[in-house]
Amino acid sequence: REGAAVVGNMGEVKKGVYQYKLTSSGSGWTAKPFGEMADGLAECTGATAEEVEKAMYDACKEASGTEKEFTFANDMVSPKVSLFTAAIEAAYEPK
Repeated sequence: REGAAVVGNMGEVKKGVYQYKLTSSGSGWTAKPFGEMADGLAECTGATAEEVEKAMYDACKEASGTEKEFTFANDMVSPKVSLFTAAIEAAYEPK
């Protein structure tokens, strides 16, 4: 992870849907935040998709301020692109 998200929410959870787009460069993976909750999320990098997935989970947990565990989906949309979505204390309803 290249940086840490800093949120001064004083114990308040920022509920929402957190999203990343992962891309493979051949030498590793890069995850860039996007969507409504992207502000404050760190870009994540790593040698493997699993390493980056853990970094994205940690970044979402930190940015949201939640202390609870949460579920996420990380779906491959092509051999080199994956989309990560975490709904933190919020229901995700695709539009």
